Amino acid sequence: MSIFQPRSRTSSAVMGGVVSSQHQPIFQPQPQHHHLAASSFTSLHQDTNGNSIDHHQDQQQGQHQHYQNQYQNQSQRYASARPSAAARPQLFSDFFRRYELMIEFTNLRNPHHCPSGLYVMPAADNMNLWFGTLFVHKGYYRNAVFKFQLTIPADYPDSRPTVHFLSDMWHPLIDNHGQLALQYQFPQWRPHRDYLFHVLHFVKAVFKKCVLDTIVEKQAVNKEAYRMYRNENTIFAKLTQQRSQLSITENSLYENYPANNSIKFGPLSDQEFGELKQKMISSAVSNIHDVRVVQVGNLATEVSGKICEAIVDELGY
Repeated sequence: MSIFQPRSRTSSAVMGGVVSSQHQPIFQPQPQHHHLAASSFTSLHQDTNGNSIDHHQDQQQGQHQHYQNQYQNQSQRYASARPSAAARPQLFSDFFRRYELMIEFTNLRNPHHCPSGLYVMPAADNMNLWFGTLFVHKGYYRNAVFKFQLTIPADYPDSRPTVHFLSDMWHPLIDNHGQLALQYQFPQWRPHRDYLFHVLHFVKAVFKKCVLDTIVEKQAVNKEAYRMYRNENTIFAKLTQQRSQLSITENSLYENYPANNSIKFGPLSDQEFGELKQKMISSAVSNIHDVRVVQVGNLATEVSGKICEAIVDELGY
């Protein structure tokens, strides 16, 4: 269920991908004092034992109880008038789910939200499908350019998304169909605590040795790759380098793109490469501290701490 569904009047603030809500009561009665103005003093009487009785205090306590009962009755009427979650229009819920996704995507521009070396863009016709590209610079998979898609379920954030690599992969946590085992990092998906940028950081982390070393056999979805990494590491390194080199061939980079993928690669002439490089540096130097321009074959790309202000903006997508 979306956190934006109006179970009560809510003021919401979005900061860095986290939505905080402060609930206020629907009905707040205001005490009325005008009928007490006629008596500005407290009348005291004595009972048969000589003890003082404050009738003004008794009157105030009775009024307080009256307002408490009025507030509870009014709140119950408002609550009973609210439609149940099942009765609310589905379009209403879908609108706010889409809005949440837009917020998460926008927040990827914040520092450290989107990992360096990774580009991601929603599909041209589907906000629940994101296409991504990861540039790997170190380790067993160095120099690789891996393409993947992030599929976000209709009931997100209640359900975990899925990551499917479009490149040919050889990895203990990636099965033969290219699906990444997100359950390794997210055994139980926690709505509004686990976010898409956490998934993107895991996508990058799985190619690091520190993660490969922590995988146990029962967690591996590619048992053969796992056993090879543990028992025949030299052969594993050769196979991963073969996949890395295959990922930067022209066929892998320039072909087999889904029609709605906004991130597309194409060959550049030396002149086009120089012009694009200068344009990217000029536009980024004012707000990016660590800028590097990497060339893979005839492919130019920027790698920086704000990678998701991506090259797609510079290319006009």
